[in-house]
Amino acid sequence: MKKFLSILKDGLVGMAIGAAAIIPGISGATIALVFGIFKKIVNAVSGLLSKKFVKNFLILLPIGIGVLVAVIALIKPFQLAFEYCMFAIVCLFAAFIIGSFPGIIKNVKGQKPTKINIIVLILGFCLAAAIGVCSVCFNLNAVVEKLFNETPFYLYLILLGLGILSASGLTVPGFSASMLLLVVGFYKPILNLVHIDAIKENPGRFFGLIGTFAGGVIIGFFLFSFLMSYLLEKHTLSTHYTILGFVAGSLVSIFVNSDMFTYLGSLSSRDGVLRYLDWILAPIFIAIGLVLAFLLIKYAKKSEANATNE
Repeated sequence: MKKFLSILKDGLVGMAIGAAAIIPGISGATIALVFGIFKKIVNAVSGLLSKKFVKNFLILLPIGIGVLVAVIALIKPFQLAFEYCMFAIVCLFAAFIIGSFPGIIKNVKGQKPTKINIIVLILGFCLAAAIGVCSVCFNLNAVVEKLFNETPFYLYLILLGLGILSASGLTVPGFSASMLLLVVGFYKPILNLVHIDAIKENPGRFFGLIGTFAGGVIIGFFLFSFLMSYLLEKHTLSTHYTILGFVAGSLVSIFVNSDMFTYLGSLSSRDGVLRYLDWILAPIFIAIGLVLAFLLIKYAKKSEANATNE
C-alpha cells in the first residue's frame, strides 16, 4: 500500500511538472524541487546508464506518465486561450515570472558577485530580451507560420534543436522552456499541431513533427541533466546569475515579440465583449499569477526547512 501511494504521489507530481512545462513562466524543475523529487529524478536519469536501468526506469515511469497526461489535458484550453485572450494569458505568465524571482534570487543572496557574475547576468538578460526584439524586427511570426505551412526538411532540424533546449525547463530550476518557445514564436504552432482535423488530414506530418520535437526533449533531458550537475557543482554562483539574467530578460520578450504584436493588432477587428476581454482579464490573471507564485515559493521554503530538519 505504501509503495502504491508513493507511485501515486509521483504520478500526481508528474502532472504538476507537466502543467508547469506547458505554462510559460513556470519551471518544471522548480515544481520537482518544491515537491522534493528533483534529486530523485536526476539520480534516476543518471542511473539509466548503469546496470540498474530497469529500477531507475520504473522510478521515472509514473512521473513521465503524469507529465504526459497533464500536457495532453492542457493543450486544448491553451489553444483557446491564445486565440481569444492571448494578452491576458501572457500577463498571467508574466506574473508567474515576477513571483518566481524570490526563489531564484535566494540562490545568489548573501554572496558577493564577481565581475564574471555581473557579466553573465547582463549577457543572460540581453540574450533573452534580444530574442523577442529580433522576432519583431524580422517578423518571426510570419517566418514560423510559413515554415509550418510548407514543412521544409530543415523544420525537423529546428524542432529537434528546440526540443533539446526545451528540456532545460525540466532540469534548470527557475527556467521555463515553454516561455522560450513563446518568445521565438514556436509555442502556438507546436500547440496547434495537436488538432484532431490536422492529425486526420496528415498523420505522417503530425507524428513526424511531434516525434522530432519529443525526441529532442528526451535527448536534451539527458544532456542538460549532466550539464546542470556539472555547472552547479563547478560554477554554482555564475550559473544562478545567468539563469536570473535570462529569466529577467524573458519578461521583456514575452510582451515584445512578433506573435504579441500581431495579436494586439487584430483586437480592433473584434466585436462586442471580445474586443475588451483581454483588458478585463489581464489584472485578474496578474493577481492570480502573483498569489500562486507566492504560495509556491512559500511551500518551497517549507519543504526545504523540513528536509533540513530531517
